[in-house]
Amino acid sequence: MRHSKATMRISIYNLHNMCENNTHFLSRAWQYFRINGHTVTDSRDKAELVFIGGCAVTDLMRSRCQEAILKSMRQLRHAQFVVFGCLAAFPEGFRSITGGDAARLHLIPSHNSRDLDELVQARIPFDRVCVNQLKGHVPYQPRMGPNDFYVMIAQGCVNECSYCNIKKAKGHVRSRPDEAIEAEVRELYETGVRVVTLLADDCGSFGLDRGSNLPTLLTRLSHVAPDLQYKLYTVFPSLFLRYAAQLEPFFSQRRIPYVCLPVQSAAPRILGLMNRHYDPDQMAEAIARLRTLDPAVFIYSHFIFNFPTESWEEFEQSIAFARRFDHCAFIGYGDNSGTRASSIALNSDNHALQVKARRLEELVARGGLSAFVVPCP
Repeated sequence: MRHSKATMRISIYNLHNMCENNTHFLSRAWQYFRINGHTVTDSRDKAELVFIGGCAVTDLMRSRCQEAILKSMRQLRHAQFVVFGCLAAFPEGFRSITGGDAARLHLIPSHNSRDLDELVQARIPFDRVCVNQLKGHVPYQPRMGPNDFYVMIAQGCVNECSYCNIKKAKGHVRSRPDEAIEAEVRELYETGVRVVTLLADDCGSFGLDRGSNLPTLLTRLSHVAPDLQYKLYTVFPSLFLRYAAQLEPFFSQRRIPYVCLPVQSAAPRILGLMNRHYDPDQMAEAIARLRTLDPAVFIYSHFIFNFPTESWEEFEQSIAFARRFDHCAFIGYGDNSGTRASSIALNSDNHALQVKARRLEELVARGGLSAFVVPCP
C-alpha cells in the first residue's frame, strides 16, 4: 500500500447511518483525520480521498452498498477510496474493479486500522482515537437519540448464529481493556454525563477473551461513577441468562434503564436452526423479573421473520413473544451466502415475506404491536 501525501481533503460517506457501530467508526474517522492534519469536507467532488462505511448484514445490503461505491468511483475518477469496517471484509463484491481503478480502492477491515494509519501517514493511530457521540446518526429505536453518549467496549462476538457474518466481518470478540473503558467513563462522568450507552456487537461477549465479563466491568465502573446509568446496546440472550443473577443488582438500583435482548425468534425449532440455544420460557421469566426489579426499565428486542422454513404458527409465536418488550424491530430474513442458514432451504417465497410484513404493519398501525418493521434488509 502506497503512502498518500501528507495533507488531503477527505470526504466521509456513511452508507448506513442507522447502524450505531458503523456510525461510531465513521465518527472516529472524522476526528482521526482532523487531528492528523487532514481536511474533512462535505463535498465529495473536491475530495482526494473518499472514506466509506457500509452495511454487510445480508447479500442484498452488501450489493447495494457495493453498487453505490462503484457508482461513486465512476463519477470521481480523481479520488482514492477507502472502504472501512464490515463491508471491507467482503472483497468478492469488488472483483469487477481492475487496472487503475483497483489501485484507487483500499479495503480495510476495522481490525486492520494500521493499514489506514499507513495510507494517510497518521501521527496519531486510529486505535487511539475515541469519540462518544455519533456524527450523523439516524436512530431507529426508542430511547436511542442523537445526543446520546457511547463508550465502545468490544467488537466481534463469541456466538455462532447460523445466519450471521459478524465472525467474517470482525472475528471473535476483541474486548477493550477494562482500565481503558474505566478511564473513558471517568472522563465523561467528570464532565457531567450521567447516562452512557455501552456499545458492542454483543455486550454479553465482553471480556470473554480477556478473563473478564460484563458484570465485572459494571462493578468496576460503579466505583468510579457511583450514580452513572448504563444502556446496554445488545446482550445475547443466552449470555444474559448466564449473568442474570449478577446483573440484577444493577437493575434493582435503576442503573440500567435500557437493555436490548435480541431474541430473534420465540419458536424453539427456529432458534435451533439459528444456532441460538436458549429457552424462550426462561427468557420470559427473566424479562418479568427485570420488570419487578425496575418497573421503569425499557426492554428492547430484535426479531427475524420469514427465516427459512418458518411456519405461520412460528411467526405468530414471535409476535406474541414480542409483546413482552417495550418495543422491537422485526426484520425480514435476508440471505447471507456462505452461512449455514443459506443452505437450510431456498427462501425464495417473496409472497410469504410480503404477507408476513403486511401482518406486522397492520398490527403496528392499530396499536397491537410496538415495532419497527423492515420487510427486507
